[in-house]
Amino acid sequence: MQSLKFNEGQFKAITHLNGPMMVVAGPGSGKTTVITYRVKHLIENYSIPENKILVVTFTKSAADEMKIRYEKITNKKTKILFSTFHSLFFRILRSHININLENVLKESEKKEILLNIIKNLNIEVGIEDELFQSLNLELTIVKNNFIDIDYYNSTNFANDEFKQIYSTYEKLKKKYNKIDFDDMLIKCYELLSNNENILKIWQNRFSHILIDEFQDINKIQYETIKLLAQKCDSLYIVGDDDQSIYKFRGAKPEFLINFKEEYNNVETSILNVNYRSTEEIINISNKIISQNNFRLDKKIVGTGKRGVNPKIIKSNDIVTEAVNIAKKIKSMKDINVNDICVIYRNNLQSRAFIEAFMNFNIPYQLKDEVPLIYEHWICKDICAYINCAINKYDNESLKRIINKPKRYINKGIISYLDKNNESLLYQLLETNKLKNWQKQRIEELEFYFNSIKKKTPYDAFKYIRKVVDYNSYVKEYSKYKRMNYKNLFEILDELQETSKGFKTLEEYLEHVKETIKKSKEENSKKEKSDLNGVTLTTMHSVKGLEFEVVFVISCVENVIPHEKAKSKEDIEEERRLFYVAVTRAKSILYISIIKTRYEETVKPTIFLNNIIKL
Repeated sequence: MQSLKFNEGQFKAITHLNGPMMVVAGPGSGKTTVITYRVKHLIENYSIPENKILVVTFTKSAADEMKIRYEKITNKKTKILFSTFHSLFFRILRSHININLENVLKESEKKEILLNIIKNLNIEVGIEDELFQSLNLELTIVKNNFIDIDYYNSTNFANDEFKQIYSTYEKLKKKYNKIDFDDMLIKCYELLSNNENILKIWQNRFSHILIDEFQDINKIQYETIKLLAQKCDSLYIVGDDDQSIYKFRGAKPEFLINFKEEYNNVETSILNVNYRSTEEIINISNKIISQNNFRLDKKIVGTGKRGVNPKIIKSNDIVTEAVNIAKKIKSMKDINVNDICVIYRNNLQSRAFIEAFMNFNIPYQLKDEVPLIYEHWICKDICAYINCAINKYDNESLKRIINKPKRYINKGIISYLDKNNESLLYQLLETNKLKNWQKQRIEELEFYFNSIKKKTPYDAFKYIRKVVDYNSYVKEYSKYKRMNYKNLFEILDELQETSKGFKTLEEYLEHVKETIKKSKEENSKKEKSDLNGVTLTTMHSVKGLEFEVVFVISCVENVIPHEKAKSKEDIEEERRLFYVAVTRAKSILYISIIKTRYEETVKPTIFLNNIIKL
């Protein structure tokens, strides 16, 4: 074993036999190697039967990779169960209750059901993909954390709306005898908790349980694993509290940090040697994460690989930032584009880079789907104002925005007048069914349309938001939905930014139409794993990946940390996100800073204070 040149921490983690063990694995520390060689060691040196070993991780690709790695080092097929949590829990359920794959909702089916429920409840829809993802996460949080629906405050819907969606969804699943992935976890936990005989069967099934990425575990997963591991010889967990970044899914670093309090005589191994990055990158990442207080005490060291110091890129705004980085990538003649990654805090930030890379003919691949910001209801509202300015006979657009903001024009009157091909606007101006003060509102609206028609798209955006006062409508809507209006203002700001550079309203509307078409084509392309080019990804999605060159963009206040991060715990999670981003770099790290964002001056992120010269 020593001849394989494992470091001290790796050797201790691999050769551990029985009892609980916590392996704290820093970035690039070879944790997959440790897990596979530990399993090999158990079988070859202690004759542990293969079918007594369980290795659990979070994604099918990670489980498959670990199995392939193990079979490669042993040069034979294995009966060891390398599994995801969902696959394991479904296996248990299927063994004892009448359930099969046909009863499990696919994500596409779940999405269709939930979006139909929302549509039938007449809830205004933003970007459908983002809406589904947000709703899906909320449903997961409620179920996986045992939250009573009556005491849950939704972050994306009014509470009564969320309860309606939740109850309707549950009734439909029951009616058609379906379960989703969250139900798998709940039903498995309930089965093992309520049936001692079944629990004993599965407790006796495994003598050694290994859990990878333990920092990402949520409450229901943790409680179920605790049940399974009560009688096993070794519960062996591998993770890094500094890379716990999925709080929004219910993951908590506490499960890892407090593991020693949960179990007696826990052995610990710290994998603190980073084989991935240069000393310069490791040095800055250590300085960043050391500012967190709630963490296990450790310091990552390198292997002596020298490189260049992390570099700062300064730009005026998000558009010039994307252009500057595109130029920088274009100048990298000796680096394969597949070895370059651009990392951002949220998906909206990808837009400027997609446009810049297309202009510079730089191939790119998106880790996440292209965000269809132009399909958001806010974009449809703004375009409706522009359409009405161009064409006073566009009745559908007028109906969309006539009460955004409120002008108190009754739907009955609109329905009564909208029965022919005449302009609804002119009919409202001429009808005797409106009071004088209502007519004044319509006259004012016509004046707005005439003013918008004379403006550039960018000026029209500002006019609609501030003079027409669409901003107040968004605030009022957010208040009703119990949302933070800043989330919708971010959509507005990004949309306004897209209008820069267009001379005419017609040109901008055509751009919106064409971009929607191209985005849908992009999302329907071949699997992303088959694509080539610079990787564009969020900080959340980049975890587990590594690149020769990394650009971490818009490292400024209200982006990272995000403006929604208020509590000490939130700030520490945001710092962990930043840490994950910078530790993806193997050789070259660029940190990009902008001076203004949506016409407001911004300061560099607090996470760089006293760490790097700006």
